[in-house]
Amino acid sequence: MPPDIKTNTNPIYDYVAMAPLALAFERIMECRILSEQTFERPVLDLGCGEGLFAKMLFVEQVDTGIDPNQHELDRARELEAYAEVIQCKGDNIPKPDGSYNTILSNSVIEHIPDIIPILNEAYRLLKPDGRMYLTVPSDKFEQYTLGSQFLSFFGMQELQKKFRRFFNRFWDHYHFYTPEGWQKIISEAGYEVEDVRSYGPQKVCLMNDFLVPFSILEFFTKKIFNRWTLFPGIRKIILSPATYIGSYILRDAELCEAGGLVFLSLRKID
Repeated sequence: MPPDIKTNTNPIYDYVAMAPLALAFERIMECRILSEQTFERPVLDLGCGEGLFAKMLFVEQVDTGIDPNQHELDRARELEAYAEVIQCKGDNIPKPDGSYNTILSNSVIEHIPDIIPILNEAYRLLKPDGRMYLTVPSDKFEQYTLGSQFLSFFGMQELQKKFRRFFNRFWDHYHFYTPEGWQKIISEAGYEVEDVRSYGPQKVCLMNDFLVPFSILEFFTKKIFNRWTLFPGIRKIILSPATYIGSYILRDAELCEAGGLVFLSLRKID
């Protein structure tokens, strides 16, 4: 049996060099949580996107990455994050039953209207006792935004509700539940939930929300060049003070009560 994939516990400076600050800071919390988990090969990254998260989290290549967006998979190939990439949707993956010991899906399934076929397909692909790791938003995620907090402070409850609906439509968030709500959905899909935890405290979510408008240049760069940054080495040096401050704010952010995000560790029980 091949050895488990080695992980990088805190690649914050490298991540900031390659991605917008708000995205990098959120992903660093997930890197810290996932670096505590066991990734037994073969490993599937379900909804891998451009592969940057896998490149930052893992020291070695992931066995398989799948995504429906060919443009993103082209970038994943450039980053050499995966031994193979497959263009397909998450409910119809062209692999035999029991192909993987571990499946990772990081900030993916909340963007899919019907997640049950995705969970069923992942269950099919897992070997007996295989594990799946999910990161998803909680019911607090859209509340921990500057707009929502501003409207709540001034008692504008109806406007706050409309803002939160707009926020979720803008980011294509179809699913955002309490940790207990996520656990119920996952359990009904046949998995044993071994661990469920909340992360991303309010201060961190507000910081990231504040930083999003400053990422407009990176969004244009991504659209035009299919990468967030063109000169990562220079960016790493220029943003090192912001990275240092962010790392201080992120201390212990991967475990908190009533966080804006949820991590789940699942096991296939048959």
